[in-house]
Amino acid sequence: MKRTLFIILLAAVMCRPLQSGLLVNEVVCGAPEDWAELFLQGGAEEEMEISPLFVTMYYGTNERLADSAVTLFGSDRPGTPWDDRFAVVHPAAPGMKDETDAAGDLNGNCIRDLYCDNYYASYWNSDCVVAIDGDDDPGNGGILDFLAYSNRDGSPNGTIMTYVQEAVACGQWHGCGGDLQLCCVDIGTDGLEPHMAIVRKGAGDTDGPEDFTVSTVQTPGRPNIAMMYDGGRRLIVPLKSRILVTPLGILGGEIPLFVYQNCALRFSLYTAAGREVYRSPFPEAASPGLFSLRWHPLAARCRLLAGLYIGRIEAVSSSLNLAEEKTIYVIMER
Repeated sequence: MKRTLFIILLAAVMCRPLQSGLLVNEVVCGAPEDWAELFLQGGAEEEMEISPLFVTMYYGTNERLADSAVTLFGSDRPGTPWDDRFAVVHPAAPGMKDETDAAGDLNGNCIRDLYCDNYYASYWNSDCVVAIDGDDDPGNGGILDFLAYSNRDGSPNGTIMTYVQEAVACGQWHGCGGDLQLCCVDIGTDGLEPHMAIVRKGAGDTDGPEDFTVSTVQTPGRPNIAMMYDGGRRLIVPLKSRILVTPLGILGGEIPLFVYQNCALRFSLYTAAGREVYRSPFPEAASPGLFSLRWHPLAARCRLLAGLYIGRIEAVSSSLNLAEEKTIYVIMER
């Protein structure tokens, strides 16, 4: 009797959720290169070194996040190019250098990227789990955070559902009895399209599918945008109607946009009299979400003098047979 009681108590201790503000915040599973975003939830003074941890679907072989320190913070710090609250984990990208504390932003994309040599087909676009764990064993009580998603096709993957059961037993995911697919985030029968993501809806964590939703906007290394755009005729909307180009910014300009549908973008610039002085050399592909359309004033057909110019953004989606134009105003300063 004492031995049985001891085993029960030991199991309860092992499966007790670890107190941590580290969360799975966003997952992309239908793109050519899948990734998962981590987020450290906490106050300005909170920090966490995450390199020894695993971000894993458990299936196959998996490895720790990095070989040297990777520190996330509860608030963004001004001295780093990335948002210090986030890290983006690429699960099946062997041979790439991790952007550790010492390495910095190696690819210059202002996102902290970590690369793992995990199971080559991570993550499945059907039934799958994504966990933050102390190792790649779901049953020993080391789970810090857990996400289960499914296409709910009525044919659950037995191996994946075993991982869900382990997380339920350790209090890291809600059980619902019966069909475990119904306990998972619903990604639709056909799975996610390449531009979609599973995103956490808010800062709360109830360890269940209600914490997440499917979004048509991916935001790696940035706060989530939980939006599902279900068609319509809109392709883009400029986030600024007036763009100020200063002398220090003469080497290039950026026009912030929100993109609703996959499309190709082109930018043209005209004088107030209607003479074209700049045109993008080729269309630029844009995916749904926040997007910066770049242009190069020094590539204009003539020297751009101080004054007001009219910009035209052309967006074309061949697959949807849609096209639209937006107008902005560019002010060149002396």
